[in-house]
Amino acid sequence: MKHPQKILVLDDDENDYLLTEDRLRQTYGTGISIDWAKDSSTASKMIISGSYDVCLIDYYLGEGINGLKWAQSKISDLGLECPPIIMLTGVEAFDIVDQNASESGIADFIVKSELTAKNLEHSIRYAMQTRRMLREMLRCDARFRLFFDNAYEGILLLDQHGKVLQANRSAELMFCYEKGTMEGLYMRQLINEFALEEYELSDTQADVREAPTVMERMRGRDQRGHPLDLEVGISMAKSGDEIFYSASLINIRHHLAQHEELSKLAHTDPLTGLMNRRQFRLLADQEFSRAERTHHQLFVMMLDIDHFKRVNDTHGHDVGDQALIAIAEVLNIGIRSMDILARWGGEEFLVLLPETNMAGATLIAERIRQKVSQIKLPKIPEGLTISIGLCEAKPGMELKTATSLADQALYQAKAKGRNCVVCYE
Repeated sequence: MKHPQKILVLDDDENDYLLTEDRLRQTYGTGISIDWAKDSSTASKMIISGSYDVCLIDYYLGEGINGLKWAQSKISDLGLECPPIIMLTGVEAFDIVDQNASESGIADFIVKSELTAKNLEHSIRYAMQTRRMLREMLRCDARFRLFFDNAYEGILLLDQHGKVLQANRSAELMFCYEKGTMEGLYMRQLINEFALEEYELSDTQADVREAPTVMERMRGRDQRGHPLDLEVGISMAKSGDEIFYSASLINIRHHLAQHEELSKLAHTDPLTGLMNRRQFRLLADQEFSRAERTHHQLFVMMLDIDHFKRVNDTHGHDVGDQALIAIAEVLNIGIRSMDILARWGGEEFLVLLPETNMAGATLIAERIRQKVSQIKLPKIPEGLTISIGLCEAKPGMELKTATSLADQALYQAKAKGRNCVVCYE
C-alpha cells in the first residue's frame, strides 16, 4: 500500500494542528510533507496547486465556516482532482458528520478524542484506497463508453424482463429512434419474435455468472415500420441477484446502405431546423389515432408566405432563406408545446393543433399571422406576410384529406387578398 507523500491539514487552531501533525509523524515519520492552512481561503488555493494525497480538515473552521460544507464545495468544484478529504470532528458534531459525510463526498471522519496514530493511518489508507478504486472505476467506465458509444454494431443492454436499459447510437440509428429514446422499450417491440425465456439459465446453471453468446437471425422493424433482417447475438451476465442481457445487432442485408438512407431521411429540415414532411407524417398519424380514441378535436393549419417568389426574384434566394428562417422562429414561439410543426415544402409550413376547437385554432393562427407581419429584415424593407388555411380533422379523416382541405382554405385566403386566416367550412 503506497503511503501518502503530501498531506494538507486545514485547522484554525494551531494546537489542534500540532496534535494532528504529531500523529502523522508517529505514523509516517519525516518522509512526508505536511502543510498547514489556518483558514479555508488559504486552503482553497493550496488544494488546487498542491497535488495532495489527502486532506484533513476540522469541522469548525472559525468565522462561522462549516468544514463539511466547505469540503462539499471543493469536491463539487474539483471532482476527482480534489484529494480525498477526512473530517476531524468533536464529539458534539459527530451525529451531523456521520449523517452527511457520505452524501457530501467525505472519504472518512475521525473524532478528535480518538485521533491516534493507528486510527489516522487506517483512515488515510482507506481514503486513498477508495479514491484509487473510484478512479479505476471511472477509467473502466470511460473505456466501456468509448467502445459502447462508437461500436459499429447496434448494442442493447437489457434487464431480466427484456427491457432496454441502454442503447448505443448505432442501435438508435438502426431502429430510427432519437438519441436517448430507446430506454424503457421492450425487445419484443423491436423484434417481435424475440423470446427472452429461450436464453434464461436452467436450474443446473444457477451458479453461472456469464453465459456464452447465442447468435440468431431475426426479423425486426424500425420505428417507421420498415423491416430489418438482423443477426442478433445474445449474452447473459449476473451481478449479485440481478441478471442482465446484451444484444448485439447487425443488419446483415444492407447495414451500410441503411446508414446512408438514415442520413438522407433525417427528420429535420436543414434550413429551418423544423421537422420535415416525413417526420411530420409519422407523428401526425399517431396524433390522429389518439384523437380518434379520445374524441378530441384536431385542426390542421397550413400557411404560405405571400409573394415569396417576388422576394426571391427581387432580393435573391439567400434573402429568401432568411425569410424562411425568421418565419420558422416565429412559428416555434407561437405554437403550443403539444402542437406539431413542419416545413411542408418551399414556402409552405404545416401545423397540427391537437385538443383545440375552432376558436382556439383561429386564435393561434391570428397570433402567428400578426407576429409574422412584425418581422423586420433589413433586406426586405416591404416586410413579410402569410396566408393561413385551417381545417378541422373530423373523426375518420386521414391526414392527406385534412391537409388537402387546409390547402383549399389557404387558397381561399390568397383569393381574399392574402395576409388573412380562412377556415375550411
